[in-house]
Amino acid sequence: MFRYVMPEFQAKRLLRAEMLEQLRDYPKNFLELYFQGYSGGIVCGCQIAWYHGRVEIASGIIYHAGKLYFMEKPYQVDCPAEDRVRYLKVQFLEEVHKEGKVESNTRIILDGVKPDSVYEMELCRFRLQEGAELRSSYRNFEDYATEYDTVNRIHVPFAAYGQPMIWPEILMQFAKEMLESGGSNIYDINFSMSIMANNGNIPQKYLAAYLQVRLEEKAVRDGNQNLYEGLNTILKLCKTGKSSQETCSDKKRSVILL
Repeated sequence: MFRYVMPEFQAKRLLRAEMLEQLRDYPKNFLELYFQGYSGGIVCGCQIAWYHGRVEIASGIIYHAGKLYFMEKPYQVDCPAEDRVRYLKVQFLEEVHKEGKVESNTRIILDGVKPDSVYEMELCRFRLQEGAELRSSYRNFEDYATEYDTVNRIHVPFAAYGQPMIWPEILMQFAKEMLESGGSNIYDINFSMSIMANNGNIPQKYLAAYLQVRLEEKAVRDGNQNLYEGLNTILKLCKTGKSSQETCSDKKRSVILL
């Protein structure tokens, strides 16, 4: 049965071990039940900023292998320009049992190796040129995929039920531009309104279903990059006034130079 138990502290009454256990277990049990069935990924925070040759990760919470990891203060990493794709990622270390507690720590790494999802989580990727500054603000939806000197978070997993979802900010930008485009397609309007109503928190399977219907495809390839590209295609259709069938035929055309 359901029940609610919270210790009541009163003056001149003994503080029992049971009361402390209740205080300890209540938030722990709540979080474990709330995130049951969730994928790994960013829960909140972890914004990326650039400060005079250093990348800063803001405080936040990430979820991995059934555990919540908290970072209460911003963390900075040296970031010299190397003009190659590098990955900022969290590496999860083994649990350590000591002094009556279990501790699971992490380290934040910036290198040129793609993250291994078994024990690492991507925070962003970028390609920084000599003399340039890394930016994490975006002009429009298409700008999220800019290759040079721009923080790319398209591939970053965000915690959601079942499968990780794409960064909510990206979906919010899509919805904003879609509604501003003046398009009349009912699927586009309904999906954009759903994004706005849920602050961009849309499960991957619903996003894939929308793309499948809207682009008239039998299946949508997995991966955040493919989802993003599908959304970008739809946005371009609305802004140019073309249909999905016209776009598909355009792709099949070729020019022969003699």
